[in-house]
Amino acid sequence: MRRPLALLSWIVIAASFSAHAEDTVDSVQAQRALVDAQVARLSSEPDPHGRVYFLGFAGVGEERVFAEEIKLAAQRVGEKYGSAQRSVLLLNDRRDLATWPLASTSSLRYSLTEIARVMNRDEDVLFLALSSHGSRDTTIAVSNTGMTEQGLSAHTLAKLLKESGIKWRVIVVSACFSGAFVKPLADKHTIVIAAAAKNRTSFGCSDQRDLTYFGEAFYRDALPHSTNLRVAFEAARTEIRRREKDEEFTPSKPQGYFGPMMEEKLRAIEQARAPLLRPGQGR
Repeated sequence: MRRPLALLSWIVIAASFSAHAEDTVDSVQAQRALVDAQVARLSSEPDPHGRVYFLGFAGVGEERVFAEEIKLAAQRVGEKYGSAQRSVLLLNDRRDLATWPLASTSSLRYSLTEIARVMNRDEDVLFLALSSHGSRDTTIAVSNTGMTEQGLSAHTLAKLLKESGIKWRVIVVSACFSGAFVKPLADKHTIVIAAAAKNRTSFGCSDQRDLTYFGEAFYRDALPHSTNLRVAFEAARTEIRRREKDEEFTPSKPQGYFGPMMEEKLRAIEQARAPLLRPGQGR
């Protein structure tokens, strides 16, 4: 029942897409239907070590790099933590306005609520990956064809996560100045990884690229071959530092906060899944 509603509603808004289309009643209904369709497919298979759910958010649709990075993140996290059948993607991508729900604050709020409804909020883990442009005012950009440009702030994200009631969280923010997200999100049940310090830019945000420098170093290269998330982060940080030095860029200084209880819980999941990984993974 949800698919016809999503298609019909999207045809309506595609025909008359205005600058404020994401705020119209029809559009909100269409966006929720697209989220519902993904949530309905989430696997409910139990896991004694705790299940990992993935939520991806590509903020800027005018450059393909962000959508491509989130798609790769979903794949790599799925392989590492078994979330392939428990993933929801919010993608701003000018190349495709119909397949995926738009990445917006309202879609993010709704997705968190719906994922929380099907997961065990006391036991399961949310892996939230965001990729976008960032600014010094502690926001990441949210824009797409036909959308009014918005900003998602660190404090708004913290509020949405609190409202969802999801306890165990891994949050990766790939954006310039994303270190500003660490402090508002950090607690003992949360890991926060940021592509740059709060006063530094990151690199590789271009429509001619599939991944940012951080996306290449972390999702593509480090995560598949690391025993745990901290090792992956350190490997990515080392590689980014080397690359920026070679290219004579001001260091981005990726940041990481590892809440002790979340790190312990995630390590148990990593150890349980290690025998399931392909040869060469999880070294």
